[in-house]
Amino acid sequence: MGWQNLARDGGIAVANVFIIMIPILLTSALFSLNAAGDFLVKELRQKADISIYFNESVSEDDILRVKDKISQIPAIGKVEYISKDMALADFRARYENNPIVMESLDEVVGNPLPALLHVGADSPDQLEETALLLEQDDYSDLIYEINYNERKEDIQKVFAFTKNAQKIGLWLFAILALISVMVTFNTVRMAILSRKREIGIQRLVGASRWFIRGQFLVEGLIFGLLAGSLSFFAASAVCWWAGPVMAGALSGMDLWDHFIANLPVILAMQFGIGIGLGAFSSLIAVSRHLKV
Repeated sequence: MGWQNLARDGGIAVANVFIIMIPILLTSALFSLNAAGDFLVKELRQKADISIYFNESVSEDDILRVKDKISQIPAIGKVEYISKDMALADFRARYENNPIVMESLDEVVGNPLPALLHVGADSPDQLEETALLLEQDDYSDLIYEINYNERKEDIQKVFAFTKNAQKIGLWLFAILALISVMVTFNTVRMAILSRKREIGIQRLVGASRWFIRGQFLVEGLIFGLLAGSLSFFAASAVCWWAGPVMAGALSGMDLWDHFIANLPVILAMQFGIGIGLGAFSSLIAVSRHLKV
């Protein structure tokens, strides 16, 4: 009966499938956007670092010991050592198109740039803790400058921005998910409403409640399977096409690789939402018409 009703519904059935696809595709998009957002947050927070500059006479071994000490602080994300030679090479690469700076550098005898450490963390508190640790007398002979105070305000702004962006993302997900569920429920309800008289006749001739529910349950399951299948192919095509584009915009973030790596989760999510919405909406919407 469920298959017969589905074939008879025609355009309504097609509309229901595409309506159920809305929350599936929306959830899939939010899943991928959340991954891209997490990547951006991580990248931004890595750029919110501090630099520790060492005196000319400090050996590499002493610098590496300081590096190991900093690494022991909880929630420190990275501690990158930049030697004098690396610092000079980076400086030359950055200003290679500025002849005035390059001429001035060539006139300087030796390498004027110090060795340094770049330190990143998961929160501004860890960066402040690092700066306070290295301002102790034990390190006064090794370090001549820590740029935390200069960057403190910018660092706090970056962390506040990323935190607010994550909150906005969660609220957006919740609101759009609620809208999708409401649209799906009302669409299925309208399809059942169009057969209100038929449901009443079946009840009058003795059809049980679960016999009638079963028809719409099968329809809902089929709607969900079709919507999940179409959504999967649509999401696959979009991720395959957008993968190289996003990789170019966000170096290190490949949407297609993320899609493949999370394929079991995406399949379970798409078919679970499709089948769940189709079946649940059908059962709830038909219940009010069974009291004849």
